[in-house]
Formats: sequence, C-alpha cells, structure tokens
Amino acid sequence: MEIYHVDLAPVPDSRQAVLSIGKFDGVHRGHQRILQMALEIKKPDELYSVISFSPHPLWALKGLSEFREALTPGAEKERWLAYYGVDVLYETNFTKEYAETTPEQFVYEHLSQLNLSHIIVGEEFNFGKGAVSDVELLRGLVSPLGIQVTAIPVETEEGIPDKISSTEIRALIRDGDFAKAEKLLGHPFYVTGEVRDGVMHGIEDYCLPAPGRYETESGVVFVTEEHKITSGLPDGRSSIRFVKEI
Repeated sequence: MEIYHVDLAPVPDSRQAVLSIGKFDGVHRGHQRILQMALEIKKPDELYSVISFSPHPLWALKGLSEFREALTPGAEKERWLAYYGVDVLYETNFTKEYAETTPEQFVYEHLSQLNLSHIIVGEEFNFGKGAVSDVELLRGLVSPLGIQVTAIPVETEEGIPDKISSTEIRALIRDGDFAKAEKLLGHPFYVTGEVRDGVMHGIEDYCLPAPGRYETESGVVFVTEEHKITSGLPDGRSSIRFVKEI
C-alpha cells in the first residue's frame, strides 16, 4: 500500500481510482462494510484510495483527552487498511487549520487532485467546516466532476449494534471487555511497540485498558498508571493481544 502523509490536499494522482473518506479508527466492522463495497465497485484497472484523518478532531480542536487515544494509531491503521485491500492511503493531519476547510474547498481543491470515478462512504458521512454537510451535498458537489457517490447504510447483524462506534469500542477496551471489543472490531486488537528493559515504548496514542495485571497471548503484562506496559517480553518490536484481567 502506498502511504502519503499530508497536511491539506492529497498528493496529485492521475491514476483512475475509487475513494473512501473517514477516520477509520479501529478499521472495525462498520468500516469493513465500506471497504468491501468499494472493492466490489472498483474496476480492475482502478486503484482503491482512502483519505483518512488523525488525530481525532475532538482531540485536535478541543483537547478532549479521551479522544487522544486510538484503537489503531499510526502504523496499526495502515496495516489493517492494507489488509482489507486499500491501495493508496492519504493520512491527513487534522489540525485547526484543516478544520477550516469548507465542503466546496474539500471537493474542488482536494478531491480534484485525484482522478476519481466513485466515492464510497457511510450514510452518516459529513465533511468540511462545521460538519453540517451530508452525503447529498457531497453528491451534488462532485456530480459536475463526473464522480458517483454510494452511501453504505447501517446494517443489522445478530449480536452487533446497529451502529458500530469506535468510541464504544474504546470504552470496551478501557473496561477490559476484550472479547466484545474484538467482536465489534471484526479482527484482533493489538498494541504494538518497542520493548526496552521490560517497558513497551511508543504506545502513547493507543487506547489501553485500566491500570492492572492482564493475561495476553504473549504472557502476563502490567498496565501502569502512567499509560505504560511492563512485561517480561524480550527487547525489540512486539505486538500484544489482551485476553483478560487477572
């Protein structure tokens, strides 16, 4: 997967593509519906591109600490998007400046940099300054550019809420309900970092369970009050998957 870190508009690309847009924190089952539909819609000679955002707007704009932590920060989100078939990722730095982008600027200055045939988003998608826009506004703005828009409705599945929320999944992780969190994610929840002298580094932006002692697939670890993980893991890059509190 090609990855571009941008501050405003995506890197210009003349290759034909379909596009999805969103935060994609967790790349959970709701996101996966969008990804799957995009792959079904795109033609064999088209790329599947994604414009994503980080950090969370409520952390970037209002400093709400509970929104600093993510289910899939940085490389973790990149790994899952690649796994689900994305060809090109434009990871956009969400800042106060970026939040001033109007819907019209987003379409005519940002999306116009790409050669798009189709945009696939969730039915509750909104974009641009003030977040007062919706799918119908997007459809109206891109129609003169020859771009189609498909909105993916929320689907009901047994044992799955009507709307899967990254916020809800983060709450489950913090409460130590890993089984339910992973059911909503639709894939394992990993925390990846660099272990040095028994302490995992580089996990500042991860959502972690409450301080305590946990069983993981890699052995017993401790989550500290300082948002650190200590363990008996050897030094080096490591990923852990939580099982339960002990």
